Amino acid sequence: MLWLCILLPRFAPEASGAGGPQAERAALEVLALWALQWSSRVSYRVAIEGERHIDPALWIEIGASCRLFGTHAALRERIAADLASLGYTHRQGAAPTPQGAALLARAGLAGAAITRAQLRQQLAPLPLTLLALPDEQLAALQSAGLQCIGELLALPAAAIAQRFGPGASLYLQRLCGEAREPLRLVRAPLRFTSRCEFAQPVTDTTALLFPLQRLLAGLQGYLRSLDRAVQRYTLCLEHHRRAPTRLTIGLSRPGRDAAQLLALARERLAACTLSAPVHGLGIEAHELLQPLVLQNDLFSRAAQHTEQLQQVIDRLAARLGEAAVQTLHSAADHRPERAWRMSSASIAATTAAPEGSAAPVRPCWLLPEPLPIDRPQELLAGPERIESGWWDGADIARDYYLARGADGAQLWVFHDLRCGAWCVHGLWA
Repeated sequence: MLWLCILLPRFAPEASGAGGPQAERAALEVLALWALQWSSRVSYRVAIEGERHIDPALWIEIGASCRLFGTHAALRERIAADLASLGYTHRQGAAPTPQGAALLARAGLAGAAITRAQLRQQLAPLPLTLLALPDEQLAALQSAGLQCIGELLALPAAAIAQRFGPGASLYLQRLCGEAREPLRLVRAPLRFTSRCEFAQPVTDTTALLFPLQRLLAGLQGYLRSLDRAVQRYTLCLEHHRRAPTRLTIGLSRPGRDAAQLLALARERLAACTLSAPVHGLGIEAHELLQPLVLQNDLFSRAAQHTEQLQQVIDRLAARLGEAAVQTLHSAADHRPERAWRMSSASIAATTAAPEGSAAPVRPCWLLPEPLPIDRPQELLAGPERIESGWWDGADIARDYYLARGADGAQLWVFHDLRCGAWCVHGLWA
């Protein structure tokens, strides 16, 4: 195993303007969900106040993730870049044990100890004050003439336990990997709900974007850990003694990229007028879907162009409203005038025709109402008989033909089998 410890020395002022232990814990839980995208083994520790202040920490087991994300150094750089974008000051340490990684992080050592032997080698010259031991035990170690950690590790475990207490001996064994350290691992909940509070009321929607970025980072890690995506999520703006303002952010296809979700929320918030100051912000994502992955072609950029088009459609729907952007879809009805429907682009379902089915030839331009005409002189193809609709009282019985008009245009015409009339129903450009 290779544990990465992330110490957060300024987490209290950086995590939440509201402050307080509950707000800090909530922010640390969001950060732990964000870390699930890198590994399934994540643990965290809140700040411990006392004689020696212990900073909050986050542990990520990255040994099993290196094949997926590259080398451990590349993965650490990627994690560091994400933390910087989220506005968190941090220090990293990597070692085979959680306590060893935490100690290297406190020492500010940039390199990683891959093996236990390397860990002992890096720990040996470090001062005793870096050990996570009570002050009285550190004072007892120093009074015994010990100056560095290497001198302490050279002593027998039984002698350390007898003179300095069993707690110190157990800590050193866990530090060096001679004893297992129980960690409470983070588990992804069945439904994602996260929120944060503000110390001062927010009256400008632009000020909501940075805390929202952190919440969406947690959502992204949560979704990636489950290999799921969302097609919509709810943004909840909390007010004082008023019902919250709920905004639904929709996508045209399932996604989980935090940057994309934030861009859509930015468009939606820009068009939103706050009815009251915002005291808290939350997001909810209860409907989890399979992610839609577009396969790239070696010689074609069709998948990239499709993704770019979907992003443009999503941003237009977020800015103008879902009802302003419509998409055309086929409906399960043989009657041409009822074989299509308009739906919102952000909730449109993508359906594919069954394999091996040949779609009938249809014109690009279907008239709103069939126009009566004389019987065409030249019929190019047909007939295609359509009889349907008996169940809703709008049944039809028609023979459709491809015909050529007097001006040479191709027409889609039908012969009504009930009244004998001829009508044109569609045109080709």
